[in-house]
Amino acid sequence: MDRNEKHGEESARIRALIRPGERLDDLKRGSLRILQRPDRFCFGMDSVLLASFAAQGRMGRMRGVDLGTGSGVLPLLICARVPGASFDAVEIQADMADMAARSMQICRMEHRIHVHAMDLRDAPSRLGHGRYDLVVSNPPYGKSGGGQPSRAQGLRTARHEGETDVQAICRTAAALLRNGGALAMVFPAPRLLELMDAMRAWRVEPKRVMLVHPAYGKAPNLALVEGVRNGRPMLHFLPPLFVRDGAGRETEALEQMYRQ
Repeated sequence: MDRNEKHGEESARIRALIRPGERLDDLKRGSLRILQRPDRFCFGMDSVLLASFAAQGRMGRMRGVDLGTGSGVLPLLICARVPGASFDAVEIQADMADMAARSMQICRMEHRIHVHAMDLRDAPSRLGHGRYDLVVSNPPYGKSGGGQPSRAQGLRTARHEGETDVQAICRTAAALLRNGGALAMVFPAPRLLELMDAMRAWRVEPKRVMLVHPAYGKAPNLALVEGVRNGRPMLHFLPPLFVRDGAGRETEALEQMYRQ
């Protein structure tokens, strides 16, 4: 089979995995691509920043879980950065889980990333207690009972807390993590203390924090936080990340996190 035939066969394989209403986006990480639906929640900068933050300093074999994986972007980006990583990706919405699983097939990553359609609160009983080195989560930012919820069920689940709030995520993560394993999350900066309280309530000690500012002179709107299961108290603040400079241009620090 020549190169053109192989290319045609591969293109046909990928087309067969795309459903109506879906688009295939390039992740700019080698050959990695991901399926998304414009009418559903699509990943943004916060997922890219969390993937870079969570992967920092990690090498060799590593078992991870993504709680609320959505399109599956976090495990894909982390596995691209950490060649020895494997993930279980948990998503409560069955249609989103199916789309994420097909993205793994498109990228030929299904042997490293396994997608599970289930409530994240069931993950410890189904995946195992104390088996994982890393848990990541980019949870809904909208607090339950606050603000106007999205009308569409899929967007509402992605953007607003329900029964799987930050306490449920931290409780589940604590059950999944081995002693010394890490939980990495991105969360609204104004709710940072709420996240840290939830972590500590389940013996996940906050250890690293990076505040994300939309621009110079602006207050932080996001926080990247890593906690360690049964870690000793000692909080390290990393240099803040500014997304844009005084002229409105994306900063070199932001571009570096995208490249890492």
